[in-house]
Amino acid sequence: MKPRSRAGPLLEVRNLSAGYGHVRVLFGVSFSLARSETVALLGANGAGKTTLLRTLGGLLMPTEGAVRLGTRNITYSEPETRFRVGMVQLRGGEGTFAPLSVGDNLRAALIGASLRRAEVLERQEEVLEVFPALAERLADPARDLSGGQRQMLSLAMVLQHRPELLLIDELSLGLAPIVVQELLGALARLREQGNTMLVVEQSVSLALDLADRAMFLENGRVVFEGRSEDLRQREDLLRAAFLGGPEAPPATAAEGTVEP
Repeated sequence: MKPRSRAGPLLEVRNLSAGYGHVRVLFGVSFSLARSETVALLGANGAGKTTLLRTLGGLLMPTEGAVRLGTRNITYSEPETRFRVGMVQLRGGEGTFAPLSVGDNLRAALIGASLRRAEVLERQEEVLEVFPALAERLADPARDLSGGQRQMLSLAMVLQHRPELLLIDELSLGLAPIVVQELLGALARLREQGNTMLVVEQSVSLALDLADRAMFLENGRVVFEGRSEDLRQREDLLRAAFLGGPEAPPATAAEGTVEP
């Protein structure tokens, strides 16, 4: 988990459009992420954030556009292929095995990775340096962890694969403020280590504190892309993020416009 030095963007998205059936949600979305960069993806509920992450992760195929990870065109690749080439998507509250101990969860995450025992131990030590709270709970079942610790365990499990890009969706959802701050510290350590992250986060202030840059979606289109500190000055956009209505199910037109 060290900074990568290769030139060029790690993730490049060009003119990406996607939707559900006849309902179009994303309209020509374009952006890029440099290596070792953290970008916050923001917008009101229903703006298209979840649809964009689903499309990047391979859970939803685009109707137009292209997605590249490094030199690879992954526009129509399956999620398993994207995982193998280094793109990992993590949703808040998912990914751990409640009856297993923390240590067994970490080991289970590497089943099928074709690593020697020494390599497994090395990767476990790496993630425990990022999440020292987990090192004290290795023998405890995952179900006994706090909400924040379970989120950390989910992150630790995928970080053992040394992904090129992390897509992080709502890690702080439902957590107490003090736990969110602890989680923010862990994400900040990942950033300092050179991990590349695209972060969707309900807490706008948390996301902007963490990210180098921010991108704001509105009705399925990018209406702002720039430095996090510049977005702080856009009260019109931030007000929309705070006051947006409830997320509608994918089958509705709440995230976009029905094409004629």
